[in-house]
Amino acid sequence: MTSTATSATVAGPPAQGVVPVLPRRTWTITATDDTTASGYLPGWAEEDPSRTSVPPAAFRNAVHDVIHRAHFDGQLLRPARGGYGPGEDTWALNGTIECIPDTDDGTPPIPVANVHIIEDFWLTGLGPADLAALAGQLRTQADRLDNDVRPRLIAYRADWSTHSG
Repeated sequence: MTSTATSATVAGPPAQGVVPVLPRRTWTITATDDTTASGYLPGWAEEDPSRTSVPPAAFRNAVHDVIHRAHFDGQLLRPARGGYGPGEDTWALNGTIECIPDTDDGTPPIPVANVHIIEDFWLTGLGPADLAALAGQLRTQADRLDNDVRPRLIAYRADWSTHSG
């Protein structure tokens, strides 16, 4: 049994420079009865899922559990639950790029982005167009905070300082 993954080509320049060409690798899972499965292991994958001595009864699940994953950083924020108190430092907008070679639903095994909004909230299965749309929404919100909300806050503070007791 051999699993293979298709590759996708993305047109246009990468956002942060040139994406390096990484060495070609292979993962292999071998059962105690010598049944094997193997497939492409991308150079960007942070872990090699290769295993040996897998019991035959667990072999299918071991192959099904192969996920190629690379994490990316987010922003450290300090949300306060319910809007009260000083809050706690929490990572937000970090996530993973993942490719699952053996999908449950028969979808093609292509890398997607999963963005961790905050705590247990995620946006999952994002393709390049979805990720570009999210980036645009975040830029729009950042512009709104910088160009609309911040000047209003400054004006409201000035008004408060002038007119409050």
